[in-house]
Amino acid sequence: MHISRSRLPLRRTCPTRPRRHLSRSGSHARAGLSAVALAVAIATGVAACGSSGGGGGGGGSTGGAAKADSSLLGPAKAATGTPVKIGWVSTGRTQAVDTSGEIRAAQAVTDYANAHLGGLRGHKIELVTCEDKSVPANAQACGNQFLREKVAAVGAGSPGQTDPWLKIVAPAGIPVGMNLVATQATLTTKNVFIWGNPLASFGTPAAFARDKKLTSAAVFVIDVPAASDPAKQLVPPFFANAGAKAEVIAIPPGTADMTPQIQTALKNKPAMYHVIGDPTFCASAIKAIKALGITAPITALDRCIGADHGASIPGGFAGVDIIAQANVDPSTPEFKLFNAVIDAYGKNLKIDSISMSGYQGMLSLVRGVNAAPGTDVSSTAIATALHTMPATTYPLGGGADFQCNGKANSISPNICSTTGFIADADKQGALTNFRSLDTTGIFKLGAS
Repeated sequence: MHISRSRLPLRRTCPTRPRRHLSRSGSHARAGLSAVALAVAIATGVAACGSSGGGGGGGGSTGGAAKADSSLLGPAKAATGTPVKIGWVSTGRTQAVDTSGEIRAAQAVTDYANAHLGGLRGHKIELVTCEDKSVPANAQACGNQFLREKVAAVGAGSPGQTDPWLKIVAPAGIPVGMNLVATQATLTTKNVFIWGNPLASFGTPAAFARDKKLTSAAVFVIDVPAASDPAKQLVPPFFANAGAKAEVIAIPPGTADMTPQIQTALKNKPAMYHVIGDPTFCASAIKAIKALGITAPITALDRCIGADHGASIPGGFAGVDIIAQANVDPSTPEFKLFNAVIDAYGKNLKIDSISMSGYQGMLSLVRGVNAAPGTDVSSTAIATALHTMPATTYPLGGGADFQCNGKANSISPNICSTTGFIADADKQGALTNFRSLDTTGIFKLGAS
């Protein structure tokens, strides 16, 4: 089975964030956090703002997914305890993007958990939703709403704004869990839990190099600050941890012919090539690499696969290894469960990257809290449960775990995972053979 990226569009949010100065002492933890604060731009696709992105307009089915199997939901186990309110933040519908499916997916998980998982530690979950519309004032209003509603915790997938509401709920002692978000505040604030790995875009290619015993790489990145700055900070040390050298080459957006840049990189005889950017940028880079007859391995981010399905690239994406943020192989148990939950509780919700974001964010919160013993659902108890939870299956993680004990990722104790996936692509960008790579020791910044 395979998933066509044309039918699983990647989310495009374009939040406005101030440009941060990156210290040259990037090998130290403080500078590392500054770099990671920008790295989220790649993880959530900000580098691709203004492009059509991967997927033809933001909707669609999985195509190759099998019919949902309701038996995978498990036996009935209704929540019987007093209700617990959980806040949920999403961008919602704006002129630029419609992520309303994220809230619907979070609600589907809530209904599933209340019916089959005993809710949250036996208590029925009541979801309190708020849309930030990618506007700071709206996000601040969400924070105030959560205080008024007395939520026990706040969850999110990948909202456009985080800091305005985080500055309100965190001082009140309310823990926060989100899927793939990283800003300076979310990486350093107490009792914030980031379920997925926002650094996978940079570290997974390094793990690929180590796995293939490749000792050098040329990394081509779109030259916008939110992409090229963190790439320059994080790619070299991550590859060094893999026993390889990496040269980062920033190329201006809109460069149609990248042959000169590829030829310059070729002089150093890199053993692999990695591409970070939007579909147009990636197509130009991969086209130039192929045109020069280079046979070294090529890796690229899943957001490189755009609405044209690689039509402008000779041979398309065939032979390119794709770095992905979720394992969406429909033959895996986690995807089958996702399909069953959305079918049973999603009320005709489309299966796409937006619904996946809401699903991963909410189910990670439920699984994490329920993995720790106890019945208390106060804010303090939820935070303690997440800090002490055992390794737990990450939703749509292909069997990978997440654990929020502060030890998963040395760059920030708030990151709960080093999860990253790689998949094979066919000519049109359909992905098969998803697999996790060993990332042990990759995600750290060594001493200078």
